[in-house]
Amino acid sequence: MQLLITLDYLWLPVDRKAATVKLFFLKNGVMFQEIDIRLGVNHSDYFTCMDVRKLAGEVIEIKSSLPDAALSVIFCRSERPSPHQSNRPLVHYTAEIGWINDPNGLVYADGRYHLYHQWNPYGTEWGNMHWGHAVSNDLVSWEHKGVAMKPDITGTMYSGSGWQDRANISGFGKDTLLFFYTAAGGSNQWSIEAGNQHSQHLSVSTDAGKTLHKQGMILDHIKGGNRDPKVFYHEKSNAYIMVLFLDDYEFAIFRSQDLFHWQESQRFSVEKMRECPDLFELPVNNEPDIRKWVFWSADGYYQIGHFDGYQFTSESEVLSAYSTIMAYAAQTYAGVKDRTISIAWHRTQNDQGNYRGMMSIPNKLSLIRTDLGLRIGFQPVCEIWNYFKKREELSLNYDKEKIPLHGKPTVAKIIWESDSNKKLVIGNTSFSIHAVGNEVLLLLDHGIVEYWADQGTVYGAVEIDPEALNGCIELEHARKVILYVYC
Repeated sequence: MQLLITLDYLWLPVDRKAATVKLFFLKNGVMFQEIDIRLGVNHSDYFTCMDVRKLAGEVIEIKSSLPDAALSVIFCRSERPSPHQSNRPLVHYTAEIGWINDPNGLVYADGRYHLYHQWNPYGTEWGNMHWGHAVSNDLVSWEHKGVAMKPDITGTMYSGSGWQDRANISGFGKDTLLFFYTAAGGSNQWSIEAGNQHSQHLSVSTDAGKTLHKQGMILDHIKGGNRDPKVFYHEKSNAYIMVLFLDDYEFAIFRSQDLFHWQESQRFSVEKMRECPDLFELPVNNEPDIRKWVFWSADGYYQIGHFDGYQFTSESEVLSAYSTIMAYAAQTYAGVKDRTISIAWHRTQNDQGNYRGMMSIPNKLSLIRTDLGLRIGFQPVCEIWNYFKKREELSLNYDKEKIPLHGKPTVAKIIWESDSNKKLVIGNTSFSIHAVGNEVLLLLDHGIVEYWADQGTVYGAVEIDPEALNGCIELEHARKVILYVYC
């Protein structure tokens, strides 16, 4: 089917029960986009869109296994489809439309926090991996910016990291934003036909993250599905460091002086740990002169140890940061000097109509000394409190209680009797928090609840019904609850 691009956006209907089809988009016989979509030929649950402003006035061709008559459901509009859904989370980032997973390219630059992320703009399931983009001044209220990178002949756009080149080491100009990512060769037909494999690439932005320009490969395929480069500068050894997942439970560390040429300095395997590595230094709470390095992987498994710029040496067993299985693929921010901020993907299962998945509340990380040794402690960033005001303080009688939630996101500080079973029921979801101390902080948003206890060494998230905030928290053996309601 041929189509004249007369308006800014190409609208595509999605039928969540339809079979997935592959669409190829060509200009002058050359393909510029390939997507998989459950195209709504006879019925649509929602519309998604493709930004075609750069093709204004051009005739494009859309090819598929479907007949041209079926493709006629695709058309141009001047505006984007509405992302509105009732009970959408208010303090957790979600994509306007489609599936999201891993946070990518987290970098703070020129007063703004950039959140790039894995994104399927064309459905509420994994696939078509693009980089989406959002920005915030306070880590809570996010402005959607749309597609930052889309799949091409090198593969789909897998995870990676960001860095602001303040010293112009790369030569693209002072303060250029650099993005290191995996081109997942073999993950789309385009790259399969070209014979490409997973490799590491560089993209740059000279307009404060608004547009990303691909610069090509900086690290060729090593083995398996090698992916997820995390890059940072190590001052003591005067080098840029890249931590990379290789395959199975194997990782590698690379060094560079110019951000283009990388030399391997360590290869190692760690049981349980896979994907999305990170390597960062944390202070020990209340011990200002002590700092330790943390090697991190996607499931929240981590090791504490020492890093000299060449090798990471573990001083602990493999530890687990999370109390639940909701959080995944967390990454820490580059460019933040006074704290270490982490954001994870919450892999929620509910399909909310036209989107799925959300990001965690940004957490400040530190190390806490416990009876079992050092452990990572999580604390919601202080900016979150600007969105909540104290509503009421309730003294309880220790019996089973129901605390109304008033239909809005709520922070609840709960004081239990010591050694009591910290069991809660929120909507149709019940769960227990396994903490030693008697104080727990809950943050409830539409579809999710996060909790912190024992100085943040107990941290987890539980999916709840999006309607649950219209009900109450049920609990027992609690002495006091202090509620702070979204404003």
